[in-house]
Amino acid sequence: MFMILAHHFIVHNGYDVLKLPLGPERIFFQLVMAGGGKVGVVIFFSISAWFFLDKEQTIKSNLKRVWIMERELLFWSLILVTFYLVFDRADLGMKLMVKSVMPLSMGLWWYATAYAIFLALLPFLAKGLKALGREYHLALAATVLVIWGLTSFIPGMIGINDGFLGFIYLFILISAYKWYMEPFTTRQVWLMIGTGLGFFLLYACASITLEATRARHGNIYITGDWRLPVIIVGFGMFLLFNRATFHNRTIDRIAQSAFAVYLITDHPATRTLLWKHLFVLEDLCRQPFAILQILGILLIIYLACTLIDFVRQGLFALTVDRNRGHWFELVWSKTVEWIEWGKHKQSNARA
Repeated sequence: MFMILAHHFIVHNGYDVLKLPLGPERIFFQLVMAGGGKVGVVIFFSISAWFFLDKEQTIKSNLKRVWIMERELLFWSLILVTFYLVFDRADLGMKLMVKSVMPLSMGLWWYATAYAIFLALLPFLAKGLKALGREYHLALAATVLVIWGLTSFIPGMIGINDGFLGFIYLFILISAYKWYMEPFTTRQVWLMIGTGLGFFLLYACASITLEATRARHGNIYITGDWRLPVIIVGFGMFLLFNRATFHNRTIDRIAQSAFAVYLITDHPATRTLLWKHLFVLEDLCRQPFAILQILGILLIIYLACTLIDFVRQGLFALTVDRNRGHWFELVWSKTVEWIEWGKHKQSNARA
């Protein structure tokens, strides 16, 4: 999640990173911080997808996950909109206020909305992939790798624009690996990560060369959404983390608030406050040891959001989490009863 926070600092900043003079700092901002955020999304999603594959996915269980996630989204959206109403109305418009009442359905946070759509489709997707069997599933994985993987090396080719389609793409690949392939050795995983990083560096060099010879600003294209090197590095890093035997209670505790860090810092009003008013890249780059200062600021923001979320977790423990999912179970039971009653009434009418 820290990688994603660093990415947001660059892409949402009030000062365009491409306006910086070409040099080590700008390359670090573009390649490591901006590109690393896309890798972070792959890692973050892979954690969920990997463990989904260990159990049967049902419509009820996944809708319950969406229900539980919506509570946290609604909590943060209402808390943050209240905060900005009181302290910073300039960054709060009517459209944002409306979105804050229905954050999931109105896409206040793209990841949460895309993830909810993925969860709703997951029972059907998992059953469909299982029904394909080994041969056709691997063939499907190879096909999507050609369509969206190999072509991602070429600017202007077809890409994935919707987040939930990217999640489906990743799930097809991850499930094919976990269900039907021999696990990669640690050496193979490191080779995979090294290959992906090699493409990052290759395209970075090409971008630098084009800018130096043509006097034009250039993005490092290959670090974009769902590019194959991004997936290779992200999934490879996940495999390494998943094999780690090291566990620390403090780190595990902090990790529980990773999603909250995203929700707080990527709220539109918070984005404006943090990256356009308080921590503008142009000003920070003039400071000595700019990269270290920026990383330190991001670390402080991350820890502050984590501490704030500890308060939220305590409130939830005393209230809605005392009987977690109880209201969903009631709604689900009533819905099932209503459907059964409708079927019974329809069958009686036919008789």
